[in-house]
Amino acid sequence: MASTYSSTLNLELQASGENSGTWGTITNNNIQKLESAIKGYVSVAIASTSDSLSATDGTTADETSNAIIKLTGTLTGNTTMQCEAVENWYIVDNAATMGTYTLGFKPASGTATNLVAASKHLLYTDGSTMFDVLDDAGNITANGTLDVAGNVNFDGGTFIYNEAGADLDARFEGASDANLLYLDAGNDRIGIGTASPSTELHVVGGVKATGAIDFDGGGFTFNDSHAAVDFRIETDTLTHAVFVDGSADKIGFGTSAPTSGFVTIDQASSTGAIAVLTLDQGDADQEFIRFDGTTASDQSSSLTTDTSVGSITGHIRVNINGTDFWIPYYATN
Repeated sequence: MASTYSSTLNLELQASGENSGTWGTITNNNIQKLESAIKGYVSVAIASTSDSLSATDGTTADETSNAIIKLTGTLTGNTTMQCEAVENWYIVDNAATMGTYTLGFKPASGTATNLVAASKHLLYTDGSTMFDVLDDAGNITANGTLDVAGNVNFDGGTFIYNEAGADLDARFEGASDANLLYLDAGNDRIGIGTASPSTELHVVGGVKATGAIDFDGGGFTFNDSHAAVDFRIETDTLTHAVFVDGSADKIGFGTSAPTSGFVTIDQASSTGAIAVLTLDQGDADQEFIRFDGTTASDQSSSLTTDTSVGSITGHIRVNINGTDFWIPYYATN
């Protein structure tokens, strides 16, 4: 009876009484193929878009029996590299120049797994499908540095950073900002646009919120550095319902240019039938308005005891408890 060959490693299975004089050579070949299957290495240059690893019965020259396979060459299109359609495992070093093309690795007539450029893969096949072990690995513990050049996708489960509470910072870079998000673990602070956050949340740059903002407890300070920056609050129809002019040190209501006083109120609507200012004094025994100024006996100061003011010039309309009244005003002597 002639020799036969194993299906996985193509080892020569010698029949009883066969191969007289060559039994030692055949046995040595088998041992060498076993060595290759355990820790053998071969470099294979990809020659076409549908290439195959060589598989040879009984000799040590076949490529597919090696445990470690390095793929080289330059792809000219989307490419598939095939191995035999038998159970096996491989460590594949993809050193091929891929450009914009894909490179799949599969058993003959089976389903491929795509290889990542300049990456190493731990693969196995059941004879019909090639599997990448790390595609769906179980728990992984890395005691050293974990470098990932491709995408990272957390789909399901929670993400916990620094559960041990160590003094370990985290930093996320943007396209041009090296500290787009910075977690200062030692000081328990978060910086956006800064690596030196001075408070629990420190933002260097603009902030925009489209939802509700709730300040619950603590003070609110705008422009603590005294820069010449403005502050504006919009309503449904007013773009400057409240406006703080940082450079002019003035406040406007309904105006973006408070100029006539430290506080300027501009009732912008001429058809709204509403007062410019409504004072609702809930404390019955207190005044509506308090004037504090400098007193003089003449009309040179903001307050005067002079009763000989000029002649009456006109009146100002006011409404008290729903009834209109008129306050007279006088020309200066």
